[in-house]
Amino acid sequence: MHKVPVTQLGYLFWGVLMGGLSGLLGIGGGSLILPVVHLVYGRSMHLAIGTTLAAMVVGSLSGAVRHATYGNVDWPMAIAMGIGAILGASLLGAPLAEVLPSNVLSKLFGLFLCLIGLQMMGLFGWVGRLVGLC
Repeated sequence: MHKVPVTQLGYLFWGVLMGGLSGLLGIGGGSLILPVVHLVYGRSMHLAIGTTLAAMVVGSLSGAVRHATYGNVDWPMAIAMGIGAILGASLLGAPLAEVLPSNVLSKLFGLFLCLIGLQMMGLFGWVGRLVGLC
């Protein structure tokens, strides 16, 4: 019998946990998987970003399909945002991430999570209203 390496079981554990939270909260997995890859497994931010994006493809697709069976997907919105995400990730995000140092990426990611957290708790809602998004 072929033994599964302990590290693979750890990756699987984190994937199940993050996928469950992602499907529950719609957070896309990246805000959870990236810190695990970077902080728990000690990988650079560059590797953590690429690994997280690759892992999210399958998890996000399966979660979206399941939510679609419940009628919880606005397809025109999802398709338009998906096309925008393809353009933004390939033309802006990935090239910019490649030239920024790992410590800068880490700080930007932490700041982003803090701002989103404050917004979600309603403590930062005025920003969205100010720019007309809410």
